[in-house]
Amino acid sequence: MSAPTLTAQLKGLVLPPRPDPARSRRIAEGRLLVSAVCVLAVFGAIATRVVMLAGEDNARLNAYQTGGPAVDRGAVLDRNGRLLATNLPITVLHADPAHIMDPRAAATALAPMLPRLDTADLLRLLTKKTRYVELDRKLTPDRHAAILRLGIPGIHFRKSVIRAYPSGDLAAHVLGHVDVDNNGIAGIEKALDAQLSAGKDVTLSIDAGVQAIVTRALRAQIDEYEAAAGAALMLEIGTGEIVSMVSLPDYNPNHIALADDEARFNRASLGIYELGSTFKILNTAIALETGTTTVDRRYSVAKPLRVPGKSITDYKTYDWPLSVPEIMVLSSNIGSAKMAAEFGGDTQRTYLERLGMSHRLALEIPEKSTPMMPAQWKAAEIATVSYGHGIAVSLPHLAAAVSAASGDGMFLEPTLLHRQPDDTRVRSRVFSETTTRAVRSMMRLVVSHPDGTANLAETRGYMVGGKTGTSEKVRPEGGYFKDRNIASFVATFPVHDPKYVLVIMVDDPKGQKQSYYKTTGGWVAAPAARQIIRHAAPMLGIHPVDEKAPEIRQKLRLDFKIGKEEMTLASY
Repeated sequence: MSAPTLTAQLKGLVLPPRPDPARSRRIAEGRLLVSAVCVLAVFGAIATRVVMLAGEDNARLNAYQTGGPAVDRGAVLDRNGRLLATNLPITVLHADPAHIMDPRAAATALAPMLPRLDTADLLRLLTKKTRYVELDRKLTPDRHAAILRLGIPGIHFRKSVIRAYPSGDLAAHVLGHVDVDNNGIAGIEKALDAQLSAGKDVTLSIDAGVQAIVTRALRAQIDEYEAAAGAALMLEIGTGEIVSMVSLPDYNPNHIALADDEARFNRASLGIYELGSTFKILNTAIALETGTTTVDRRYSVAKPLRVPGKSITDYKTYDWPLSVPEIMVLSSNIGSAKMAAEFGGDTQRTYLERLGMSHRLALEIPEKSTPMMPAQWKAAEIATVSYGHGIAVSLPHLAAAVSAASGDGMFLEPTLLHRQPDDTRVRSRVFSETTTRAVRSMMRLVVSHPDGTANLAETRGYMVGGKTGTSEKVRPEGGYFKDRNIASFVATFPVHDPKYVLVIMVDDPKGQKQSYYKTTGGWVAAPAARQIIRHAAPMLGIHPVDEKAPEIRQKLRLDFKIGKEEMTLASY
């Protein structure tokens, strides 16, 4: 019994017992199930990683890239609802240089599809020590598809928006522009950045149609007189809304990188200028309002007026005493200075301050200026300020002041926003209706009378009143150029029922044969006003009138007599 037992034990050690088939199957199935789960887990992890790397919202990549705003930036509209600034969806092409396996091969493949970058530019970008470089912000669908087909690791796409200005350079200095992150950095875009960034639309006081008319007319005069630059502004009397504000040269905010400093500079609201005899409107209004003169008062202007350190002269010599209307129509510096001397420096300064000339206006753009007032108000300063020398202001400053002197008598700070009828901005009375009516009547004669300086602004049926200005340009180092001018013109229309003020400035015009080589406001700036009013007035709801109609005549003073023969020169 012992031998078989020993043999059986040895056999059991060499050959294990035959396993149970059912138990073996269960073990094998368990192992297969565990293996399958492991394999699926591995492939799932790989797939998740691939999706994360390829996805547009990859958190790791987002740490190195600039995404679009959470809220679309608000639109900017003109007063009639025309779109001036909006957003367009774009596809941004960017790269993670850390994942570019062969930068040179990638640069060579991408270069034909990226017109703004050559192979060298791309190689430099793709080898930067960073995790995010932007290659193109305006990728077309065709180029997007073509780059996708290249399958280059480390090349990514994301959706974003870009600020777009449908009218190009129209109102560029009013609108301003944004940076690459859609933050406003100039104009309305900067001043109202918080509102626009919150997705709220902004409606401007600008009329896009009028803006185009003003731009065209101003550019024509700049070109004709080979001027360095120019600016123009139209303001609505009663509301203070700026209907048009133009600065030339201008730029296209869609391509801001191409604009130089000259084009970006806002000459309309940031530039300040000595605007010459346009100030005679204000000087006359102050004299009449304070009662230091009357429309019938006469002043001797036959000889130069001497004040400490200065001799004041007129362009022409008048050998008869000029009335107040004649001083305006014939543009006498001597007469204006004598009128100012009567009401004095304190009154002059006080009224100019009340007309906004001493401070920066509350205009809704950052590009605005503070006027340069005289450091002292002695006899010479009182005299020169009366005819717009020795004081420098912006176009909005002059427009707002003339609106009060020739309009409703109320000073109201200008605005670039379209206001509601219940607008509660502060209005302050500066001039009476009697004063403004007299001033308007004189302004009409400046345009309509044969001896007036603004005959070239006459626009039949639209009753234009105005005043020209010509001043020598200020030298940067001090003093004045003797051969370089600022030519200006300010108009109120229709003068019998004032609705708008128009200011035009042309910087450094060159004399031309057709102007007898003169570069005065009457030759250079006034013609632009005629073209602007002729085309813009109908758009603004202003229709031609019969100048001889009784209802027109009774709204103006028609008894002013101009000239040595004391002829009645009202041509209505």
